[in-house]
Amino acid sequence: MPPAVDAGTSGAVPRTQERPTPPRPAPSREPAGPRPEPAYTAQPDTPPTKGKKTGNSLRGRATAAFSAVRGERESAPHYDGTTNDDFDVPPIGGHPSHTKSRQWAVRLGIPVGVLLLAAGTTFAVGVNIGSSRVPAEGAISQNEALRFRLSSFPVEQAAVFGQQYLNVCLTRPAASDTVAVRTRTEVLARMATSGTESGCGYSGTSTAEAEKPESIVFTGQIKSVREGYTEGAAAYLTYQVAYDSEKAVEVVVPVWVNDRGDPTLMRVVGNVGFMPSPRLGAPPAYAETRAKDAQLATQLHDQVIAPFMQAWGSSDAQQLNLTLTEDASFAARAGLRGVLVNPRVEKVTVYTARTETGAIHYQSGDEVVAETTVEWTSALSTSKQTGTYQIRLRYVQGKWAVLDVTGSALDPSGGPVPNNGAGASPSSGTADNSGHSGSSSTSSVSPTPTQPRETTQTSSDPFDPAAVPS
Repeated sequence: MPPAVDAGTSGAVPRTQERPTPPRPAPSREPAGPRPEPAYTAQPDTPPTKGKKTGNSLRGRATAAFSAVRGERESAPHYDGTTNDDFDVPPIGGHPSHTKSRQWAVRLGIPVGVLLLAAGTTFAVGVNIGSSRVPAEGAISQNEALRFRLSSFPVEQAAVFGQQYLNVCLTRPAASDTVAVRTRTEVLARMATSGTESGCGYSGTSTAEAEKPESIVFTGQIKSVREGYTEGAAAYLTYQVAYDSEKAVEVVVPVWVNDRGDPTLMRVVGNVGFMPSPRLGAPPAYAETRAKDAQLATQLHDQVIAPFMQAWGSSDAQQLNLTLTEDASFAARAGLRGVLVNPRVEKVTVYTARTETGAIHYQSGDEVVAETTVEWTSALSTSKQTGTYQIRLRYVQGKWAVLDVTGSALDPSGGPVPNNGAGASPSSGTADNSGHSGSSSTSSVSPTPTQPRETTQTSSDPFDPAAVPS
């Protein structure tokens, strides 16, 4: 068919005839009926099981820490196509979250292990050293047991009772005073057991005179009776008995108590025994190591020491304040309350801690000790009495002030007292077989009453019968 030409337009291009688009075929419909089964079996629609939570949450960290302690190995995270809300994506250069709990456990376990090891070692060493210092049975002496309060024997109460018994025992009335003799015998019988000697072993003749010791003092020596009594405890107590200025003897008394903790019953359970008292020794010369300042001693003699002792003897508070420091001791402030007056300072020796040669230049706060001898006048009998003191002074604001006062000082010469036939002490021991006084090798020092010690015989000299009263 020829193309149509538009008659109204001259020279127009003829239009091509459009080809119709064929219609799309309709989709084929499957016939109604049951659908055939697929070739594979579908998995049941169940939620996937999630592993132990890890990551940055508190619960996840705790779970991972307990797993590390129990030794369980934590599996690495993997993606199984399911959603994991606790899955962490580490930053660039960081470590995965599943290793943080293990690192935390290792970092905490190392210092804890070191501390436990150190504590165990210290405990073992302490137990070993402590057990080695505990004395075994019989490893310490009676003296050490009493010194360290390891003996439960009531020493103070028993010592008072033993002193009362000795006072009655050694105070002997005249034989003509029959009433006093009978009373003494009855009292001793009540204080001692029935097996002891009647009248404490005294059997005076019909012409015996009365006698009494001047002093009875507990020496502190004690020796416990370890076995033998099913109830209570007993011990040997030692006393020093002085009859006059030249005769003294030690007496041992065995005392029993019913209770160690709270004794209410006591009894002398044996006869008394007479023992020699310690002799005088010859101590060596005292070696003084402190430096002396003679120039300062001369200065302090008149400017400080003499005015202070004058005010100190009469306890003049106003004058004392002029010579004392602000923190002066009670002894320096109290004084003698007028018992000794009119002091005369005889000698002053100053000991200093400085070791300078020549003149010593002191600074504020420096301290020295001035050892001085003072002759006093007794306000009770107008007699003279010499005393030695150690006065501690401090340099304050350009002058010396008294800080403290202590009585007595050591004799640097040492050696025995010159034997001029007078002033012998009760325990001088001059009547021995060798005809000389006790030396340092054969003498022993009498113990102080406040520290009990075990009774031991340390002197090789024979017992002096002349020292025992007849």
